[in-house]
Formats: sequence, C-alpha cells, structure tokens
Amino acid sequence: MRIKLFILFLLIFSLYACERQTTWEIRSEQINTVVVDAIITDEFKHQKIRLTKPFTDPNQKPLPVYGAQVRVSYSDKIVYFTENPDNPGTYLSDVEFAGSINITYHLEIDYASETYTADTRMIPVNTSTPLSYAPAGNSGNLYEITYVAPQYNAEEQAMYEVIIDWTHLVNTTQSDTLTIAKLFYYTFNTIDVSYIIFPQDKEEIFFPKGSIITETKYSLTDKFAAYLRALLAETEWQGSLFEEARGNLPTNISNGGLGYFSACSVISKVMVVQ
Repeated sequence: MRIKLFILFLLIFSLYACERQTTWEIRSEQINTVVVDAIITDEFKHQKIRLTKPFTDPNQKPLPVYGAQVRVSYSDKIVYFTENPDNPGTYLSDVEFAGSINITYHLEIDYASETYTADTRMIPVNTSTPLSYAPAGNSGNLYEITYVAPQYNAEEQAMYEVIIDWTHLVNTTQSDTLTIAKLFYYTFNTIDVSYIIFPQDKEEIFFPKGSIITETKYSLTDKFAAYLRALLAETEWQGSLFEEARGNLPTNISNGGLGYFSACSVISKVMVVQ
C-alpha cells in the first residue's frame, strides 16, 4: 500500500514539475509589404479594395496603406481605384461596375516602389433557403439566429455575411449602445474537427422584434475557400481540443504580399424580424 502511495505521489510531483511559467519575448519586426482584402462582386457598384500594413502585436489595429496606385483590369477594360479620404486604406473604383463569372480579373498595386499583382476568377452562387431565427430563451422579447447554413457541403462552398440592424428601434444617444451586428458563417467541402465536430462557442447576439436582417451569400472558389479555412484555423478554431498547428496563410498576392484578392457572385436577402 505504501509503495502504491509513493508511486502516486511521485507521479503527481512529476506532472507538477513539468509546468513552468514562462514569459515569451515577442520581437517587433517591421514587415515592408501590404495586406490585401478585396472582393469583386457581381453587384453593380463602386467596388472596394482594402489595403493595410502587417503587424505583430495581436492587439494592434491594422494601419492603413496611404498613397497606393490601384487598378483592376479584365477583358479589354482597366478600372482605377482611388483612396477614400473618409476611410484611409480603403480604395474605391472610379466607376461603378459589376463582375461576371468566368472572367479573369487582374489586380495591380504600386506602393513604396514595389508592385503587387494577383489574378482571380468568379464562379456562380447557388440559391439557398433563408436563415432562421427564434425567441431567445430567457432574454425577454429578444431573438437570436438559430440556423444559417450547413457547415459541410461536398458540392458547394460559400460564405454568409449576416448584418442585423435595429438602429431605428432604440435611442442611440448612448455611445455604448449596440445597434448593428455583423456575423459570418461558412460552408466548406472539408470535414474539420475544430469547426464541425467540436465548434468553438460564439458570442451570442440578441436583437429585438422589428430588426432588419440582411443575409448575403458569397460563392467561393476552391482557392479562396482554402484561404478562409486557413484564416479560421489561425483565429476562431484555435483553443479547441483539436486545434491545428500554426502556419502562414495561403495568398494569391505576388512579391511577398499578404491577404487575398477574390471575385464572388452574391445573393442578398432582406427580412424584418416579425
């Protein structure tokens, strides 16, 4: 009996001895490149491209890229993008245009004596049933999203952007009042343990009756879906029992650029919470 107790004590002591508090020193490194966040859609509008600088501090806000020369060419056309003075780092097309499927779009960015390029194509988006919502348990007269899309589909990959707006229903004089929420959902053709089987808890968003919900579905090419999946693996999926090893995200930006340039066909639906 004493031998068993001694072995148990030795085992507990050994496990405790394996833990040691360590403070990691993160070196600040200036990376001289750009991060591209750009989706050309088939909506007739001023298309938008977001350019920022990379950063090493997880709590740091991305700094905008000023003064870049941005253009997108397709077929026999060239569209130039001009920086929005009210939103630094955001570049809007000088003219409105809508993207089309099966056309190659070529992006060029001139910044700090460097040129970054990328190519992408658009595939069609399939129609689907609208999202569903229901009363939110013990939260009074509030509602919550209950279902948007399947997390796995072998035939189609898609991204869903859900914007819930109840600004018109509340007094917005208080600066800390939440009146708009934006949520993203994804359908992939891979079975990811951290996403499907053991998903991470998401922030619960409750909204009142009369809120306006805009659901936009984006088509995803295999390469853009792979980028989004890798991004989720580095962010939302971290912390689970089966999190993936850290790694660099794939990109289609040349010359050491980061981020992704994509083209997506979209379907938008608007509903009022009844």
